[in-house]
Amino acid sequence: MSERIMELNRMVNVSAGGHILYLYDDADQYARNAAAYAVSGAQGGGLTIMIDHQEQLGSIRALAEPALSEEERARIVYVDADEFYASHGSFDYKTVVKHSGELLAPYEGNTGGMRTWAQIAWDSEHSVESELEHFEELSERTVHNAGLLSVCAYRSGSLSAALQIKLLRSHDYIMTDDELSDTDLSGRSAGALFPSLSAQREQEELQLDAQERLEASARQLERIIANNLDPVALFDEEGRLVKVNEAFERIFGWPAAEFVGRGERQLRERIGLHGVTDHWLDLPSVKEAAEESGIGIGRARQIEATARTRIGEPLDLLLTSFALGDADKPAGCAIIYRDITDFRNSDRRLRESIERYTSLKKHNHDAVFSIDREGRVINTNPAAQNLTGLKTEDMIGRLFAEWMSEGTLEDILREAAIGDETVHPSIRIRRADGSESEVLTSTAPIIVGGERVGCYVLAKDITEHKRLLIEKQTAEEMNQAKSEFLAVMSHEIRTPMNGVIALTQLLLETDGLNDEQREYVEVIRRSGDSLLGIVNDILDFSKIEAGKTELQNEPMNLREDVARSFDILLADARDKQLELGLSVAPRVPDIVVSDPNKLRRILINLVGNAIKYTEKGGVFVSVDSERSEREGHLRLVFRIRDTGVGIPQEQTQYLFDPFYQLDNFMTRKSEGSGLGLAITKRLIELMDGEIGVRSKPGEGSVFHFTIEATLPDFDQRPADDLASLPLPAKQPVALRVLVAEDNRVNQLVMERLLGRLGYESDLARDGQEAVEAVARRRYDVILMDVRMPRMDGFEAVRRIREQPPEWGSPYIVAVTANAMQGDRQRCLDAGMDEYMNKPIDAKRLSELLHEAERRIRQSE
Repeated sequence: MSERIMELNRMVNVSAGGHILYLYDDADQYARNAAAYAVSGAQGGGLTIMIDHQEQLGSIRALAEPALSEEERARIVYVDADEFYASHGSFDYKTVVKHSGELLAPYEGNTGGMRTWAQIAWDSEHSVESELEHFEELSERTVHNAGLLSVCAYRSGSLSAALQIKLLRSHDYIMTDDELSDTDLSGRSAGALFPSLSAQREQEELQLDAQERLEASARQLERIIANNLDPVALFDEEGRLVKVNEAFERIFGWPAAEFVGRGERQLRERIGLHGVTDHWLDLPSVKEAAEESGIGIGRARQIEATARTRIGEPLDLLLTSFALGDADKPAGCAIIYRDITDFRNSDRRLRESIERYTSLKKHNHDAVFSIDREGRVINTNPAAQNLTGLKTEDMIGRLFAEWMSEGTLEDILREAAIGDETVHPSIRIRRADGSESEVLTSTAPIIVGGERVGCYVLAKDITEHKRLLIEKQTAEEMNQAKSEFLAVMSHEIRTPMNGVIALTQLLLETDGLNDEQREYVEVIRRSGDSLLGIVNDILDFSKIEAGKTELQNEPMNLREDVARSFDILLADARDKQLELGLSVAPRVPDIVVSDPNKLRRILINLVGNAIKYTEKGGVFVSVDSERSEREGHLRLVFRIRDTGVGIPQEQTQYLFDPFYQLDNFMTRKSEGSGLGLAITKRLIELMDGEIGVRSKPGEGSVFHFTIEATLPDFDQRPADDLASLPLPAKQPVALRVLVAEDNRVNQLVMERLLGRLGYESDLARDGQEAVEAVARRRYDVILMDVRMPRMDGFEAVRRIREQPPEWGSPYIVAVTANAMQGDRQRCLDAGMDEYMNKPIDAKRLSELLHEAERRIRQSE
C-alpha cells in the first residue's frame, strides 16, 4: 500500500497542494502509509507537516528517513500532538488546518507547496462522522477552489454505502485499495481528469445510493424481525432455515441452533406443526412454492395451525407466509408464527358461554328480558312470552314499562347502571289479556367492551306461590288459634277438676259412707280421672303442635324403665285376666342416653291401647337393638303384639291422625280423646324414630316403633354376662374402692359393675375431691379418670404420691378413653399402677381388683 500512496501523490500533483484522505482501521498500516506519504512529499520538493503522538511519530520517522537524503529529511516537520492539543485545545483536522500558518512560519520561503497528511482512525467505540465533517469543509475551501484533485482511499469493506456517498460528495475520487492499484492517473492533470471523473462520480453516486437504500431496507427488516413479538423464521430460496428471532426461541423453547440450516419440514416436525400442507417450502424454489400454494411473490397467505412447545404445551398459531425478493430473483421466504392460543381459548370460552347462556335463556322457567339503556326490549325467552302473552317480535323495541302495572322502570335501570346483580321488590306484570301476575325481579348488567349497554331482567312468576303461601299462613294461624284455645280451655277445666278429684279422694277416706254412697263417690273419682286424662292429652298435643316439646335426654336404665311402665298397666291387665309379657334381647345394653319420660309415655299409650282392645289372651312386648347409621347411636326396636280384635286394613292409615279413635269402626266401648296415637307418633318422630302397624281383624295387631338412643362412653355387657363372670377362688378382700369420675353415666356404670363384683365404692367427682378423700380415709384401690374438671387425674396422682397417707399408698388404676400409642406409658410414668381403656371391660376390671387383693395379701 505504501507504494500505491507514493504513486498516488505523484498522480494528483501533491507538490502543488493536492490532497489525499486515507481512512484506516489498522495502526501498523497507518504508520506505513504515513511514512510513504511523507517520503513522496519530501522527494517532490514540498514541505510535509506530520502531527501525531510521539509513539506514532517515532514509527513514521523510523520508516521514512532511511529512504531520504539529509535535504529531503529537512522537508518533513514532526509536531507533537500532545503539545498541539495543549496549545489549541483540540486535535481534530479542522483545528490543524486553521493553525497551519503558525506551523509554517518557521519555514517561510521554503515550503515548496505545503502538503498536509489527513488521517482518520476509527474503531467500534468511535465514529468517523465528526472528522469527515471537518474534512468536507477543508476540501471545499482549499482543494476544490484551487482546481486541485482530492482523492479518498479506504480498505475494501470497511465503509458503509452511506459513508461512501458522503465521501464521494466531498472528493473528486474515492477508491479502495484494490481499485487504487488499477487506476492510471499518470500524466494527467487535475483539470483533464475532472470531466471523466464527474461522469464517473454520478454513476458511482447512483450505485452507492441504491446500495445504501438496499442496506437501509435490510437493516430495517432486521430490526423489524428482531423486535417482533411474534416468532419469525427466514428461509432461503432452497427452503433452508436461515434465521429465527428471539421470540421464536422464547415461545417454542428451542434454541436457533436446533433449526438453522435445516428444512422447513424438519422444523415442522420438531415443533409438532399440524394444519399446513407439505408444499409450503419443500419445493425446489420459493417461487414455485409460492405459485403452488397461492402465496405469490410479495403477497402473504395466512393459515391456522397447531403446534407444541419444547415441554409439550399446546399452541394455537396463525401462520403468515410471504416470499421475499421478486419474481426474477427470489430471496427466500418468511413465516410469522403468531401465538393465538389465548385468543382461541377465549374464543372457545366465549362460544361455550354463549351456548350456555342461550340454553339457559331458552330453558329457563323464569322470564328473561334483555333491555337497552333506555328500557326498550332487545330480546326475550319463551318464558317471557308465556308471562306476557306476546311473541318476542311483538315486544322488541317497546318499553318494558308497558307491561308494568306496579313498580318503575327508572328504578330498575338505575340499579342496573351502577350495580351488579340486584334483586328488586315484587312488581305486577300486565298480560295481553288484561290479567296480572305478580313477579319477583332481579337484574344483571349487559357489558360489552367494558361498557354497560343495558341489562337483563329476570322475572319469576310468584302469583301461585304467593296464593299458596297466604293459604298456608292462614291455615297455620287457624291451627295455632285452635291449639291456643284448646290449651286455655284445658287449663280452665283442669283447675276445678283438681278440686273435684282431691275432695273425692278425701271423701273416700272418711268413715260413715254406706255402700251405695261409696259406689257413687267411686264413679265420680273414675269419671274425674278419665276427664283429667283427656285434658292432659289435649295439653300435650297442643304443646307438640306448637313446637314447644323438647327432649330431656339423660342416662337411663332401659330394662328398669320399661319394667316400670309395665307396673303401671299391670293392674288393668289383671282386671281383664290378660297375660302381660316382656322380652328384652341380651344384646340390648342396660344403660342408654334418651328421654325416659317420653319413652314411658309412648309405651303406656301403646300397651294401654292393646290392653283396652284385647278381651282374651294377652299383650306381649319385645325390645331389641340394631346398628344405627349415626356414629355413637343405637336404634332401639319395640314391638307390641296383642291378641285383640284387630283393625281393618283400610282403617290403619288413619290411626295416627288427631282425634281418630280405634273403635270408630265398631260399637264404641271405650272412652278417650282420640289423641293418644297422634301424640305417640309425634313423640317417636321427635326421638328420630318411626312407627307402623300390622293388623288383621279377629287375630290381633302388632305395633312396632324405633327410636334413636345415644351410646354412653363405655362397654356394656348385659346383666346375664355380668352374672356369668367368674367368682374369685377365695372370699374377696373387703377392698375400699374410690371412683374418681366426673361423668354421670360412667359413675353409674362403675357403681353397678363394682356392686356386681361384690365391692362397695365411694365417688369423687374430680381430682381435687379424690385428693381430699384419700387424706380423710383409707382406700385400697382408686379408679382414676385421667380427664376431669378442676384437677385432672395426673395432677391428683402426683399429689397423692408426693404426700402418701400414713396407712400407705393406694393401688391406682388409670381409666381413660385415650388409646393412642404411648398413653399407657405416660400414665405409668405419672405414678399410676395400671391402665384401663374405655369402654370399660368388666372382665378386665375384675382382674385388676384381684391383682389389688393379691398385693394386699402379700403385704399382710
